[in-house]
Amino acid sequence: MLDPIHLVNAALAAVALQGCFILWHKKGLKGICLFMLLVAFAATTNIFEAASRTQNVFLLSPVFQLIFGPALFLACRRLIGQQITNKDWLHFTPAFIGLFFSTYVQEVIALGTLSRLVYSLLTVKILIHYKRQLEGERSDSDEHSMLWLVWLVLITAAFNLLDMARLNMQPYIPSDLNLIGQLLNNAMWLFVILFISYKLNQQKTSPRVASVATKKEESDAKPAADLHHYHTIFSAIDEQIKRDGLFKTERLTLTQLASELGLLSRDISRAINLTTQKSFNEYINQLRVDYVCQLLTSHHDHSITDLAFMAGFSSKAVFNRSFKQVTGLTPSQYRKSH
Repeated sequence: MLDPIHLVNAALAAVALQGCFILWHKKGLKGICLFMLLVAFAATTNIFEAASRTQNVFLLSPVFQLIFGPALFLACRRLIGQQITNKDWLHFTPAFIGLFFSTYVQEVIALGTLSRLVYSLLTVKILIHYKRQLEGERSDSDEHSMLWLVWLVLITAAFNLLDMARLNMQPYIPSDLNLIGQLLNNAMWLFVILFISYKLNQQKTSPRVASVATKKEESDAKPAADLHHYHTIFSAIDEQIKRDGLFKTERLTLTQLASELGLLSRDISRAINLTTQKSFNEYINQLRVDYVCQLLTSHHDHSITDLAFMAGFSSKAVFNRSFKQVTGLTPSQYRKSH
């Protein structure tokens, strides 16, 4: 009878290789593919180590605990368009050093535990920063924000924290309980790889972002004299955007709007941030929701989805979420009440 842990490891390796094959051709996903190759290699290594008589002499698997954190961190950086330099390979220095101390299994695993938690927080930080930058530049930022990946990293970090407790206490817990924990951890990673493969295969390439300051950074950085200047700019651009219906442009970006208005992207962003206390994404979608509200009271023969697309929304899910945030009601509730 085959060991269930071997079966799950074999399935994990196969799924990771399949995900790599599916995503390799898509732009910007090479880093994620390399991470999947690492997962496949780690799962295969676990199988061979479990069957090897040399496992008490030299173990490679504990060193993977020092590799997974920086590998996922760099893969996510590449995913959102950041360049990876030669200096970034220094993140793997602890793992390289750990190869020479692999006989100290518990110590290496303990350091790996700390490494994975730290890199999980760093990964979440860059993904949230990317989301905020997208909100400052694109009206369709929700379609590219990678918020699902933020939650996935947080959930796996919490799960790994529990599993790392098991790994660090292996000499003191029953072998059956240890095997169950290992099985659950591998099964969790099997689900994670499947989910990442599915989401990234469905999602469009992540757009590059410029360095656009957040609305808090803008308000903190500008004196009162400049505030008046940007309020004046906002009054002018707000009037033209509403008059010409520019907000109805599907997937409108800050760069496109700047070209249309003949202004700098930086000035438009600052004017919106400082005057409305909203990001570019929030401001444009507010105008779209207001427009849909007008249509809902006059175009009774049109479906709500049709009206959303007429207003410039490119996603029904984003429209429903934006509408509820602005009005406090669902589109159907709003139409009935008016």
